[in-house]
Amino acid sequence: MPSTHVSEYEQQRLDTIRQNRELLVSLNLIGDTHDYSSSAADTSAHVTGRRQIVKEKKTQRKTSDAEASGDEAEWGGTKRPRSRITAQPSRRSKRLRGESAEPTTPAEDLVIETGDIRGLLSEASLHFTGPVLDSAIRVNGHYTGWVEPAVQERLGLESNSTAAWESQGGGKFSFKDPLGTGKRITKKSVPSGQSVAKYVASKLLKKNPNAYFYRHTEPGVVQWTGDWTDEERDVFLNVAREFGCGDKWGLFSTYIPHRVGYQCSNYYRQYVIPAGWVIDDNYQIDSTGHAVYVGKHKRSN
Repeated sequence: MPSTHVSEYEQQRLDTIRQNRELLVSLNLIGDTHDYSSSAADTSAHVTGRRQIVKEKKTQRKTSDAEASGDEAEWGGTKRPRSRITAQPSRRSKRLRGESAEPTTPAEDLVIETGDIRGLLSEASLHFTGPVLDSAIRVNGHYTGWVEPAVQERLGLESNSTAAWESQGGGKFSFKDPLGTGKRITKKSVPSGQSVAKYVASKLLKKNPNAYFYRHTEPGVVQWTGDWTDEERDVFLNVAREFGCGDKWGLFSTYIPHRVGYQCSNYYRQYVIPAGWVIDDNYQIDSTGHAVYVGKHKRSN
């Protein structure tokens, strides 16, 4: 029969349970039917049972060790060899295998010699088929419009970039001083949680709308993310057909509510050009169908 000895800690726990139960009984919340005398025996039996399990595990471990010793005797004092999965040889390049590499093509030789990757690209006129080329919009990489008229009227914007800049204090523009205040904007001067670029753009709605709309929608309009709708695509192509596209994406985006300039720029490179909807000589198509910019590099939105 297992011992009914209870530790001091366990006795305190049982006393607390008894006091709590007596309080519940006095409040007529429960009936007084609990047998406290069995708690100690149950606890002791539980502890004894756990000890018995530990002993059994130790006995099993000793038995396994004895069997292992018998195996060693059977194999001449050495452990029985374990079966192992044969390791597969690692893959190696032809150079590491001592084989000759595939010969390079003339186009690849030209890239190696000049560093110019254009030899691996193809112009849209060579990449796309006749029907695609016939329906494509052709642009020269420049947007010639201004802010969408209804947006311009609602926000009280000037009619062109020069008037907008001068009406808000003018100043010499530079990327180090985009606000034209003569003071350089640093991370320390920007509210916590905002990037310098987005903070600066938020201050340029009326002075430099292109910079503002490149990172912000019209005030009060929610910016959408994710896939573009067919309606948005149609608006994009209609604006490109009327005003061209390829730069000044902030101004361009004012025709597409819920989208900002950098979204239009990404959509142009990732979907519009590769699909052949617009032909822009500043882009060529690589062998995987992606658009690669080959025009003059300019620092502009």
